[in-house]
Amino acid sequence: MKYAFYSLILANVVFFLWESSILGRGVSSASSYQELRLPHVVEQIALLSERTGSPEKAPDLVLAEVSTTEAKPEQIKGTTSIVESEPAQKSEVPTDTPSTLSTRAVESGCFQWGPITDETRAREVLNLVKPESDQASLIKKPSDLTDGWWVLFPKAHDLDTAKANRKMLLEKGVTDLWLFDKGALQGAISLGLFKTRNRAEQAQKTFTEQGIITEVVPRQVRNEAYWVRIPWARPASDLDEILKSTDAKGAAGLSPALIPCD
Repeated sequence: MKYAFYSLILANVVFFLWESSILGRGVSSASSYQELRLPHVVEQIALLSERTGSPEKAPDLVLAEVSTTEAKPEQIKGTTSIVESEPAQKSEVPTDTPSTLSTRAVESGCFQWGPITDETRAREVLNLVKPESDQASLIKKPSDLTDGWWVLFPKAHDLDTAKANRKMLLEKGVTDLWLFDKGALQGAISLGLFKTRNRAEQAQKTFTEQGIITEVVPRQVRNEAYWVRIPWARPASDLDEILKSTDAKGAAGLSPALIPCD
C-alpha cells in the first residue's frame, strides 16, 4: 500500500511536469526550431509577384516592376509626361552651330553695289565682278542720289531765330545766302551749293576763318540709277576687295556703296 501511494504521487508529478512542458523541451526542440524557421518559409512563399490578392501590396508590386524593367508611357500615368517630354526637349535643341549659321548666311548672300548714274561705268563694274559671280546683273531703280553739296549755317529752333541768324550773317558781309523756311532744311541757311564735296569743304574753311560755324550736307534727290546686283557665296570682304579696284563714281559725284540686296 505504501508503494502504491508513492507510485501515484510520482505519476502525478510526472504528469504535471509533462503538461507544463518541462520534460518535453528536449523532445520538442526540433519542432521549436522549425517554428523559428517559419518566417524564412513565409518569406519564400509571400513573393510580391504572387501576392496579387492583397490590395495593400499592389503599389509595391508596381514599384518593383518599374525599378527592374523599363517602364512604358502607358504603364504608369505619373511617368507618362516625363517619358514623352524627353523627345520634345531634344527636338528643340538647335542643330546649327553659330559657325554653321554664319556659313548659311554667306551662302545665301546677295549684295548690290550702287547707286551710279552713268550706265557705262556701271557696266564696267558688272564686267569686273562677272568672273567671280556669273549671275551678276545690272538693274535700274529709283534711288536717293547726291546731287551736289550744301554749305549750311546750322538749323535754328524757330523761324524768328533763323531770321536773326540771317541778319547776323549779313552784318558779317555774307550776302550769298538763302534761308530755308520749309521742308527738311527749315531753319537752316544755305551759304552755297557745290558740285563736289571737296569744293564745299574749301568754302567751309573760308567761313571758319571768318568765325562762322558751318556744316557740309549732301543734297539728296530722288531719281533713277543703276545698281549692280551680285549673288555672292563668299565673305563680303572678298567682294569689297574686288570693287576697290575701280574708282567708279556717278555723274553727280556720288560714291557707290555695297549693301545687301533688298
